[in-house]
Amino acid sequence: MSRNSQLSLLILISLFLSGCATIPYEPTVAPGGIYHFVGSGQTLYRISKVYGVDMKEIIRLNNIKDPNQIGVGERLLIPGARVPLSVEPYQPVTPQPLEKIVGKRQYRVKWRYITLHHSATREGNAEAFDRHHRRRRMGGLFYHFVIGNGTGSGDGEIEVGWRWMRQVEVQRSGDIQICLVGDFNKQKVSYAQFNSLVKLLKILTRQYSISFNNIRGHQDIKGKITECPGENFPFSRLQAELR
Repeated sequence: MSRNSQLSLLILISLFLSGCATIPYEPTVAPGGIYHFVGSGQTLYRISKVYGVDMKEIIRLNNIKDPNQIGVGERLLIPGARVPLSVEPYQPVTPQPLEKIVGKRQYRVKWRYITLHHSATREGNAEAFDRHHRRRRMGGLFYHFVIGNGTGSGDGEIEVGWRWMRQVEVQRSGDIQICLVGDFNKQKVSYAQFNSLVKLLKILTRQYSISFNNIRGHQDIKGKITECPGENFPFSRLQAELR
């Protein structure tokens, strides 16, 4: 056996003994940018922010169908970047019990209905929607609750809006507004979002004696011409889970 062969064999044996015998990544340099390899806990939103590249441009260049479904080890072309950058993984805050988050509020209004929305955007959170709604002179965040999809907030994270904290109605009397981040004409509700929605609805219906029959999509309200919360919203599955 030649000296080179012996050296190669020794390296291979040492890799196996160390428990990290993996195929190294191919070079990260790419025409017009670099390749970023997705790490555990990294979201497309965080990657785009670190590199300073529009998330929509990364989605387009990499032909991503669902930005919430990027996997660990997946290679993403980042245009204009020269070196790979470190992206901190999303670290969800240890959640309080949902009952405490929702709270048993003093009745300023008699809550009777719950209306479900989608944001019709692929990314966002309560803060972003609040800014947008203020620009539209809607008095700030329209929704009482926002359930994230892992872009601007955690996947399945429930954000409580100021209207709920102050027990303020929006347009319709006694109607709680819940928005899930996502465009559910093109995407699907994530597993975490669905589970959080079920838990939230169970608490709200129990604490405020709201009938399951009074949970509806935005499009189900008489006189509303809208596709919200989207054709992929799993309303039948949701009803079965609640009952």
